[in-house]
Amino acid sequence: MTALASEGATSKRGVGFNADATLGLLLVSPIVLTMAALVFYPMGRTVWDSLHRVNPMQAGTPFVGLENYSRMLSDGQLATTWSNTLMYVILAVAAETVFGVLAAALINQIKVGRQWVLAAVILPWALPGVVNSVIWLWIYQPGAGLLNGILSALGLPFENHVWFNDRTSAIVAVTIVHVWRMMPLTIVIVLAAMQSIPAHLYEAARIDGATRIQMFGWVTLPLVRSAIAVAMTNATVNAFNLFDEAWVLAGASLETRPVLVQIYLETFQNLRFSYGMALSVVITLVSLLISLVYVLRVYRNTRFD
Repeated sequence: MTALASEGATSKRGVGFNADATLGLLLVSPIVLTMAALVFYPMGRTVWDSLHRVNPMQAGTPFVGLENYSRMLSDGQLATTWSNTLMYVILAVAAETVFGVLAAALINQIKVGRQWVLAAVILPWALPGVVNSVIWLWIYQPGAGLLNGILSALGLPFENHVWFNDRTSAIVAVTIVHVWRMMPLTIVIVLAAMQSIPAHLYEAARIDGATRIQMFGWVTLPLVRSAIAVAMTNATVNAFNLFDEAWVLAGASLETRPVLVQIYLETFQNLRFSYGMALSVVITLVSLLISLVYVLRVYRNTRFD
């Protein structure tokens, strides 16, 4: 009797497990199918086409192997655009992380009207990138631009100053517009993590005599580092995908051209579709590898802290 009862219980557990597994597969199948149709298939097709010669000006799509990838090594313009892109990424990620965390800490101290402050902060992120860029294009104008007007009013020699004549100032100017648009997302992510920190931790630190700066360094930062890593991942991917700001503010200038603008020019101006696809694959892999560092950091903090 005992053996039969045990066998029956095991059988029921097995049936229950299979039912739960089947239900789980059914629940996740819509998102899996959607990802396969909208992400994995286009990505696989892009990789496959990058191994062929796809050019509407030439008949056929013969297999060329890694020819499109090896061509990148001798492309002088591509080297410059990669240098520009890495500068954008370093400047944008650093600025969004530092100023985003500080802004989140300041907003976290607001007790009345925080929702209105958040609404104002999120506004640049809610606007399309082209709209933000056009607004800043007026700010950067040499003659009637707001920035030159403010600096000239302060007695500085910036009357009719052209910000896009110099490569360094042009890259910084484009980065500022990108940070202005994307930093609100960093603020929201980090602010959500700050608001989840238990208040008694701050009370204990205050009893121990810690100042506000010490509490920020000893309590806040260690507990929001996972959120900061997530925000840095998002900032990195967005910086690698920088296009609108560079195109509207500086056009196709090689001095400020990121890789995404180079992909656009190669694909739709030079009609070298397969080469543009190869460039897309490479920049996707690079951004994913760098983002993987942040993701692994988050996992390690979550797993072992």
